[in-house]
Amino acid sequence: MSIPQQAQAERLSSGGMAFRFPYSADLIEALKAEVPARHRSYDPTSKAWAVTEPNLAEQALALVAWFFPDVVVLDGPQATRDPRPLRRGDPAFQDLHLLPSAPPELIAAAYRTLSRLHHPDLGGSNAAMQRLNAALDALKARGAA
Repeated sequence: MSIPQQAQAERLSSGGMAFRFPYSADLIEALKAEVPARHRSYDPTSKAWAVTEPNLAEQALALVAWFFPDVVVLDGPQATRDPRPLRRGDPAFQDLHLLPSAPPELIAAAYRTLSRLHHPDLGGSNAAMQRLNAALDALKARGAA
C-alpha cells in the first residue's frame, strides 16, 4: 500500500485513531512530543500511526490537521461510540491547538510556544508562522485573546 497524497485518519473501535499521511519529519516529531510512547505505535507495513487513547487521538488529529488542513477523517467499521461527524470548529483556535473555551492567558502561551517552534528564523516555515499570526489577530479582533 502506498502512502496517501492526502492525510487520512480513521476512527478505531477502541476510541483511538489510525493516521496515514505523506512523510513529514516535523509532524512525526510533534506527534512523538505530544503523544507518550505507550499510547502510540507505528506499523511499517501499512505505514500508519495508531494512537490508542481517545483524548490523545483527538490531540493527534489536531496536529495532523495543522500540517495537512485537508485531512480526511474516516469512520471505522465499528465506530458507533460517537456517530456525530468530526466538527472542525474555529480555525483560529485550531491553528493554536486550543479549544474555543481557552482563556486569554492560554491563547497567549500557546501562541508563544508555537511561535518558537514555527518561526522561520528558528527553522520553521513562513506559512506556518503566518497561520499563527492570523489566528492570534483573529482572536484579538474578537476579544478572545
